[in-house]
Amino acid sequence: MKAIHISGSPRQKEDSNTDYLLNLVKEETGGQLLKLADYSFQPCHSCWKCQEEGRCVIRDDLTEEVFPEILESDVLVLGSPVYFNNVSAQMKTFIDRTWSIKGELRNKIGGAVVVGRKYGAESAITAINAFFLKHEMVPANRGVHGIAFQERKVVNDEEAVGASKQMGKRIGELADLIKRR
Repeated sequence: MKAIHISGSPRQKEDSNTDYLLNLVKEETGGQLLKLADYSFQPCHSCWKCQEEGRCVIRDDLTEEVFPEILESDVLVLGSPVYFNNVSAQMKTFIDRTWSIKGELRNKIGGAVVVGRKYGAESAITAINAFFLKHEMVPANRGVHGIAFQERKVVNDEEAVGASKQMGKRIGELADLIKRR
């Protein structure tokens, strides 16, 4: 099972609550963490050329580095801080740009991880799960919501820590089921 964990957090890795939870999932699934803030990419131009040419015509780090990794993966775990009741701009741009690979993520396993205050998490999880469903992926569960605002505070959210580990285990169970088919 090849798992890719994508962080939409703009914070440095050692300070990011989102990355902390993604790494807990990764401890169970293995794989690698890709941090969108480490890449240079543009938003979708809505040119629809991807539908004509079969690929995104924007040549940047998403098309050259990130997309090849996720296309080879079996599992895609998306993590984002909650901004204005939704995912971060980095994550939303990533989601929008995947229109160009529509149909190529089908039957991959997806996991949603978000971190924010008490409000807005459901909307952010819904945005990520809608991404999975649009691509005909298999969501591992409803998603993980960590409660934190300041750097490295999600470590104190025992429920989110446990849920992240459980998501990793659930992803493994789904991967075994899919392999048996």
